[in-house]
Parts: sequence; C-alpha cells; structure tokens
Amino acid sequence: MMAVSVEGLPAPTANIQTAVATSKPESRIEPSKSTINDHKQEWTEFWEHPDADEHGQKGPSVALRELLEDLRWLLPKGRCLVAGCGNGQDAVYLAKRGITCIAIDFCDAAIARAQKLLESCDDLSAGKLTLAVQDFFTLSPPVRFTTAYEYGLFSAIHPSQRQRWAATYARLIVPQGTLIVLLCPLIHRGRAPPYRVSMIECERYLKNYFVLVRVDPNCKCIDGDEGNELMSVWRRL
Repeated sequence: MMAVSVEGLPAPTANIQTAVATSKPESRIEPSKSTINDHKQEWTEFWEHPDADEHGQKGPSVALRELLEDLRWLLPKGRCLVAGCGNGQDAVYLAKRGITCIAIDFCDAAIARAQKLLESCDDLSAGKLTLAVQDFFTLSPPVRFTTAYEYGLFSAIHPSQRQRWAATYARLIVPQGTLIVLLCPLIHRGRAPPYRVSMIECERYLKNYFVLVRVDPNCKCIDGDEGNELMSVWRRL
C-alpha cells in the first residue's frame, strides 16, 4: 500500500492563531485516576536503564525526518506539543528546525534524559524547547497548540484510555491545527506496554475530532523494523 495524501496537498502554510483552551475533553470512557499512570513504574525502570532507547533509533525518528525533509511537509506556525517525548530526540530535532516545542512525559527519568540531551545542544536557539514532567491527560496550557506530535504514546497508554487520548488532543489543538501520529508497534513484540496498535483503532478514536490528511504505511524506518510503523497526519476539525 502506497502513502496516501488524502487532500492531495501538504499542510497549509498560513499562520494559525492560537486560542484559549477553554473546552473540556469529551469522553465516553472515564477510567479511574489510578489507571492513568498504571504503567509508570515500568516506564521509569525502562528509562533508568543506561542503554534505554525506546525505538532503537539513536536519534530523531527516521519517519519524522522523511515527512519534514524528504516530503517537505509544512507545519502551521505556532507552538508544537511533543507528547510522551521520552528521551527528547524528536523534540530536539523539531526545535532545531525552528519550531517552538513543549515536550512532556510523565516519567521523571525520561525527562532527565531529555534534559541532558538539551544541555548538550549548542546549536539550539534559546527558548525553542521546554521540557516538563507532565501527565498528558491533565495538561492544561493557557493557549492551545497549532501542532502536536507523538511517537508511540497511543501504544504506551492502556487501551481503556484511548478515547480520552483522542479527546485530550482535541482539547489541546486549535481548529485546523495539525496532529502527527507515528503509530507503533503494528506488530506485537514482547509484553505490553507498549500495546500493539493499528490504523483502524487510531482512526476509530480520532475521527470525531480530526480529518485524516495523510497516511503512509511504508514510511521510512530503521533496518529490521519494516512494517512496524505507520505515519499519519490529521487536521483538527
């Protein structure tokens, strides 16, 4: 299956004005508070390991670089949320491209790694990247984001949280804003988390808030991971 640009054009170049995020997330599922962080211990132990690298890329995502560099996909001007940022490789990459980013992760150990990476960058403009230990579901910024990006958050959370995941992005992103979801793993490997995911599942939860503008099941990836990732780009309704 080839990549499909649903509207046939890259994302719009026009500046999207930020708006105060006053709406509340809609959700048919209201899990108890205890389930939101039910995998925090596992992720903490993972990121505390000296050789931890969630996706084995040793740098920014190959698929993200393909989207922005090879395909020259244009992102709307404004702030970008990087949710579940892990060690911060993708957040730093976006910031180096001149995008103002807020990168969050609920795991202290992950943000500590991201902070070390940030401190090692001497070619990053001041103020382009802010890191925070923050639960995605309870994030409440004073203004919404024009863009949000994630690499694997959908698979890292418990499946019972997926409707709330979609509603949270809807609450955080401005109308006509962009959501980039790099889905993985499409092929289950080992014990969850992460959970196996699919485009069908992702669309099931996002379709009430977003329209799909591009999907690429053959996006670039590291050797040996073919068929395990899928790049999707969405526009907020």
